[in-house]
Amino acid sequence: AEQAIKDKRIMDLVVKDANKGGLIIEWQGMSGFLPASQLKEDKYPRIEDGDKDKILRELKKLIGKRISVSIISAIPKEGKLIFSEKDGGSSKETKEVAMGTYSVGDEVEGTVTGVVEFGIFIKLSDGVEGLVHKSEIDWGLVEDTKAHARVGDKVKAKIIEVKDNKISLSLKALKENPWKEAAKKYKKGDEVAGVVIKFNKHGALVSIEEGVAGLVHVSDFGDEAK
Repeated sequence: AEQAIKDKRIMDLVVKDANKGGLIIEWQGMSGFLPASQLKEDKYPRIEDGDKDKILRELKKLIGKRISVSIISAIPKEGKLIFSEKDGGSSKETKEVAMGTYSVGDEVEGTVTGVVEFGIFIKLSDGVEGLVHKSEIDWGLVEDTKAHARVGDKVKAKIIEVKDNKISLSLKALKENPWKEAAKKYKKGDEVAGVVIKFNKHGALVSIEEGVAGLVHVSDFGDEAK
């Protein structure tokens, strides 16, 4: 899979299934995901009111059909493959020339082409597309990526990695890091007021100001009543 990414290999594969986020495609015995945002315009479900059930009905029409795709991400530890149909429309040479114009640290502007659970896709010039991973959207807790961007939005981002014909972007890198000021304002032993923003098996995540949160471990709750 990693070699296929490097080679920008185009493959005709059958759509096995669909969900509200995109298509399930099988390759060499492994199931992969093709986000709806990575479909070409002629296949992308254009639903005016954004109704997820209507989008799913449109995506299901593609089940059983063959489409030309390429692998854009492989995560062995999680057993995940991410496909794109968009990359299938441009040659390897053209993509590499375009990629050569970008460097880590560049501040770029682009258009949001897709918002999925794990991040935001942004189309830059020359048709090159970059991904803002969920962890790079904001300094604060990001649970719903759709609350931070919509398809068609014009946004500015910073390039944090260029590797294997992929561009990784960051939105939060262009925002002031709240932890720098927090380090000056707070010290061990301070009593502060905060708002619980999330629970997990370890305890409660408490925000004491915008973008600055800490974990109250379950062992520090005192008793069950607290």
